[in-house]
Amino acid sequence: MKKEVQIITLTLPFPPSVNRLWKTKKTGGMYRSKEYVAWRQHALWAIQSRCKGEYVKGHYALQISAVRPDKRRRDIGNLEKAVSDILQEAGVIEDDCLCDDLHLYWAESGPECMVVISSSDMSN
Repeated sequence: MKKEVQIITLTLPFPPSVNRLWKTKKTGGMYRSKEYVAWRQHALWAIQSRCKGEYVKGHYALQISAVRPDKRRRDIGNLEKAVSDILQEAGVIEDDCLCDDLHLYWAESGPECMVVISSSDMSN
């Protein structure tokens, strides 16, 4: 059963960089990397076990905080695409094009990846 809510907070596994989501076939075309497929399975399980049909309707704000898994240089912006796509696939949001506000930051400690989705529809 689906239930519209104003805010959802999720803890997800650390997402792969957008640079590591897809692989190119030698014959042309693209496919999901093994790393991305594995992450999607874990993330989908985490979302489904927490949300149980909850979703944010319409336009929304997205906040992602992540803890660096190591000392390598990383671009925080490269984490958003995997998160937005899995939220849409899981039905937590209707469409990632409805994101009105996006805030990404590195956290010093806490969960690998904390995601907060909140409704930004004026009608709510």
